[in-house]
Amino acid sequence: MTVTDGERVKRELLLRSLFPTMPVAAHVRFIELLEDLDLGVGELAFAQGDPPDRFLFLTEGRVALQAEGMQPIEFSGFAVVGVVDAVLERPRQRACRALEASKALVIRSADWFDLLEDNAEIARAAIKNFATQLHSLWQKLAARLPRHSEPPPGIVPSALETYDKILALRQASFLRKVGMQAIASLAAIAETEALQTGESLFKVGNDGEDFFVVAAGLIELSHGSGLRFTHDAGDVVGGPAAFCNALPSYAAAAAAPSIVLRIPQQEFYDQAEEHGRLIRGTLAFLASELEALQAASSSA
Repeated sequence: MTVTDGERVKRELLLRSLFPTMPVAAHVRFIELLEDLDLGVGELAFAQGDPPDRFLFLTEGRVALQAEGMQPIEFSGFAVVGVVDAVLERPRQRACRALEASKALVIRSADWFDLLEDNAEIARAAIKNFATQLHSLWQKLAARLPRHSEPPPGIVPSALETYDKILALRQASFLRKVGMQAIASLAAIAETEALQTGESLFKVGNDGEDFFVVAAGLIELSHGSGLRFTHDAGDVVGGPAAFCNALPSYAAAAAAPSIVLRIPQQEFYDQAEEHGRLIRGTLAFLASELEALQAASSSA
């Protein structure tokens, strides 16, 4: 279907709203893949149990994700709906029903994943979009999130060999669905940093250009608002803040002797162009965390 100039402008505005960090040049292919969907009141966009073969960019109206015995999750204009199931590669957990007359743009999941794997900038924008939503909920629910206990006493090495880095990265929650080849590539570029109790990993105002994965020990993250989080082995320091450029507003220090792996973000996304599962795995981690926090938030 040919996209008219007027439709193209509307789609461009939508993408700029949803993915403000995505380069305008990257929008062109995206726009051509979008299809229009009109929903009447009560009409289903998809049913519970359907395959996650597409998802929606809601442009007008209001829809809800519903399932029997579960609190509905509502979405209004400029929301992305149905992407969590696609990212987690599972049948629809909830039906999507229009609460009022609504309009959306639809993209096939397979086309979206192709875009992510072909263009690191689109992938980075998609990850940031998920992480921004997750980070907002993460801060809101901070007081209710579990805190890690002190790690068991033990000798923390001052450095890690490549094989040790691979083993440490295999523990990382955002890399659990990533293949060994991709993990080995990240291990090759990761640098180790050993910290003693109380030693700073980074301060407020840091550039936020690196991912830090805890290999051993315990890292405490703090925010000027008084929020505090702890991260142990397998965690990315900062959690969602590390993926949405929010890390500069935090400080981090070792709460016990620790060792972390530093991975430059730019090199991570460079590797993602070679290993598509890096993007899918990261998105699956963020989507799973977001879904859990949305459920916690709706039940509050």
